Amino acid sequence: MEMIEKEIQVGKHKMFYRTAGSGTETILLMHGIPTNSFLWIHVIPKLAEQYTVIAPDMIGYGKSARSTREDLSLPMQAQHAVALLDGLGIQNKVHVVGHDLGGGVAQILAVNYPARIGSFMVIDGVTFSNWPLPKVVALRYPPAPEFEPSLYFIEKMLREGLFNQQLLTPQLLEAFLAPFNHPTGPKELQEASFALDHHQTEDLVPKLKQLQIPATFLYGQYDRYLPAYWGLRLQETVPNSSFRILPECSHYSMIDNPLLVTQEIMNHMGTLTS
Repeated sequence: MEMIEKEIQVGKHKMFYRTAGSGTETILLMHGIPTNSFLWIHVIPKLAEQYTVIAPDMIGYGKSARSTREDLSLPMQAQHAVALLDGLGIQNKVHVVGHDLGGGVAQILAVNYPARIGSFMVIDGVTFSNWPLPKVVALRYPPAPEFEPSLYFIEKMLREGLFNQQLLTPQLLEAFLAPFNHPTGPKELQEASFALDHHQTEDLVPKLKQLQIPATFLYGQYDRYLPAYWGLRLQETVPNSSFRILPECSHYSMIDNPLLVTQEIMNHMGTLTS
């Protein structure tokens, strides 16, 4: 299945995205910090056999345009995602799957854009007030050299978020480091950190209880950043939702076990027609 890389104007920004497949149902894959759409590189091909798959680089990340913190909050990223769908002419409801910050974006989309979202999944995602992570907050005013926004910080965050660290291949690592590997890269990463506030998801909680769309929550068994407890909290909050712990996975479960994550997304999609 051919994967195509494209760029589109989204408001005042250029947004990069990967796409594959031509199914009638569309899956929108949202990444988190400090990654980009390459996070889904081993998930997209199988999904694309049955669905249209779109995986954007959020504004401020990957190959998409950079901006100020006001444009990089999760509510703004949700707006950018809707603008992307508009730009692509997709008016049917889509199924959003979000990891890390993308999980927060998925919740915002489900609550604030019900006419555009058919179902949603959160994979090792931010929710309630469980974020920003202390190490991400430390990027703002680094208390020690290890917290300075840098390529070292990104690599360390990735490695510590994996159960199988050997799966962070040179290709994957380069895909996540390259977008910040230039003189202004550290400042851009720092600006992204300043955009994050737990109220962006915590304030959604009363409305999560009112959702009437299918939802699935997946959390890695060994996620040291956002423990599986938060998936259970989501499942207890969102009516008729499901929760599953992914064995032998940490925070970056789609790197630890892309086949399992892909199958879980397929299972979620399968429940929509069963």
